[in-house]
Amino acid sequence: MGKNGFDPAIKHGVQQFEHLGQWATVCYWRYSLDEFSYGDRVFFQNQQGTYWLGTIERDCFVFILETPLCSVLEGLHYLSTENAVYKQHDEDGWFCEQGELPF
Repeated sequence: MGKNGFDPAIKHGVQQFEHLGQWATVCYWRYSLDEFSYGDRVFFQNQQGTYWLGTIERDCFVFILETPLCSVLEGLHYLSTENAVYKQHDEDGWFCEQGELPF
């Protein structure tokens, strides 16, 4: 069904892979998703070759970012950074206080 890691050599169809312990899908221009699960992260390529990033919800597709990404790798970098913030919050708890930020 999928594999570990994104393969940038694939340029058409649908590619499923695992990234940071969560399934992600790239759906290239002119293709559609036949199988999906709620909560999946999906990159939809548009006709300009850029990618919309979002999650599949019960009744809709929810955009994570307001503008399209230039590449899937750019989106994976965003998701990795987001994951790092969550991890730091879980480890230190510094991000959950309502006081001043530590910078």
